[in-house]
Amino acid sequence: MTPIPGMRVLPDGWSDHHRPAAEGFLTGEAEAHEPGTEAVWPDPPTQGKRVWAGRCSAQHLSQSARPVIVVDSVQTVVTHRVSIPLTAPWLQPGVTITVLSNPDDPHLNDRTFTILAVETGTTNWTRDLLCQELNVTIGGEAT
Repeated sequence: MTPIPGMRVLPDGWSDHHRPAAEGFLTGEAEAHEPGTEAVWPDPPTQGKRVWAGRCSAQHLSQSARPVIVVDSVQTVVTHRVSIPLTAPWLQPGVTITVLSNPDDPHLNDRTFTILAVETGTTNWTRDLLCQELNVTIGGEAT
């Protein structure tokens, strides 16, 4: 129910109007690649074709830093949310995204993430990618 009968809380075009402000918060630069080949000793892995490059924001998700006990089931650990412009091409799960540079946290530079899921919704300003960082030790095993 809206505060005034017959009126909408959010007018038509509201998201489009505010999207540039949200995209202004994307202060990093990243690029995404299709999956390449896995490493087979002695050859290193190969990187797939680049499918996107542009601005991003990456945040560590604090719930991924908790111990997890799983019995007879599979658990997917999402370590980061990477946001890209909503106007960017759709990136499928399995695509990798690498943070190339950012002004705020140089520790994120050159880190690569695998997209596990793409968040969607009815009022979006950015496309949020739920990711897992590659080559990170979780529970003693490299992912």
